[in-house]
Amino acid sequence: MATITTTFRTWLSVLAVVLVLASCSKDNEPPLEKEDAQTPIAEVDQRMEKFLSDNGFPGVSLAVSKNGKLVYRKGYGLADKESGAEVTVDSRFRIASVSKLITSAAVMKLIQDGKLSINQKVFGTSGILGTEYGTQPYKTYVTAITLSDLLHHTIGGWGQDNDPAFFDKNLNTTDVINWTLDNLALSKAPGSAFAYSNFGYMLLARIIEKTSGISYEQYVKSELLDQVGAEKTTIAGALLADRQADEVKYYGQGGDTDYVYDYTQFTRGNGAMGWLSTPTDLLRFANAVDGLPTRPDLLDANAIATMTSTTPASIGWGWHFGCGWVVEGDEWFWWGSLPGTFAILYRNGNGICIAATANGRRQPTPENGLNSFIGIVNYITFDGGIPWQDIDQF
Repeated sequence: MATITTTFRTWLSVLAVVLVLASCSKDNEPPLEKEDAQTPIAEVDQRMEKFLSDNGFPGVSLAVSKNGKLVYRKGYGLADKESGAEVTVDSRFRIASVSKLITSAAVMKLIQDGKLSINQKVFGTSGILGTEYGTQPYKTYVTAITLSDLLHHTIGGWGQDNDPAFFDKNLNTTDVINWTLDNLALSKAPGSAFAYSNFGYMLLARIIEKTSGISYEQYVKSELLDQVGAEKTTIAGALLADRQADEVKYYGQGGDTDYVYDYTQFTRGNGAMGWLSTPTDLLRFANAVDGLPTRPDLLDANAIATMTSTTPASIGWGWHFGCGWVVEGDEWFWWGSLPGTFAILYRNGNGICIAATANGRRQPTPENGLNSFIGIVNYITFDGGIPWQDIDQF
């Protein structure tokens, strides 16, 4: 089985620019010790501090779980350069495209409850969203799009460098969907080719609302986040004035600088990139959808199998995409990148889960920050000499 190093290197060799776990297991035992009993692990800290300095990020936060127990979490650097406030384990960060993993799990919960099916059509008289968006008749292929296509990034277009999620920032969600359906034709049949699409996950959030009868945020919180105590996870704001309690400030590099607090597209695209969280909360979530027996899952085995299924077309940048997650054997992961934001969530079948967030991203190519985190992922996941304590800080 290829390690994550091989997988990432394969991707990085073909991709110029890209706009996360033995898993995060489950354990019904109560915490053995409190957070203040955590002993620093020098090698972990040194690697994280080097990651921070190498990338020029102000701050970064890390959390690691092993066999369902939160064994390490720590903040490094600054949450706010102007005030000098430091990153703590409770600092909240935008998580960018890691939001897709939350959206995917919410869809799986609706499938599990019999309210959706994976091959259901999205548009048209028999579709989940019917004809409430766009003008009839729809352009070629639109009524062939399925829920699976949205989840697997195999819509047939509306992605990569032509992603409507990043079009005119003055349009609201409904206007973006209407404009796309009326003006942007799909170039390929749904299910036939990969095109990474934030717009597809914008549509999934609307499907969650239509099916549940409540807002996307309400459904995700009530059915997923509240169930596992992820209380610090919520939808982020776009502006500095929208900064929430314990939220870091974001800092751009290069061409990002002017967009850190002017990137309003990510709020209307909440299902694709809109969540605010902590690494600890991300691991609370991941441990509840990982399919392992040591902590209770919110999804049943069938739903998890659907979430991690790939299709012949869902291969992008050398990776096999499931529903939101990249799925390579026992490794499930995805990462996020927006101006001023880096995040990753990773699960391995050996019991290790990793979540990390930063208030910057590496420029001129954001994936450089990801590349420099690969060594940390491999070290934490595969080095048997790390002295993890038998504690649980969840």
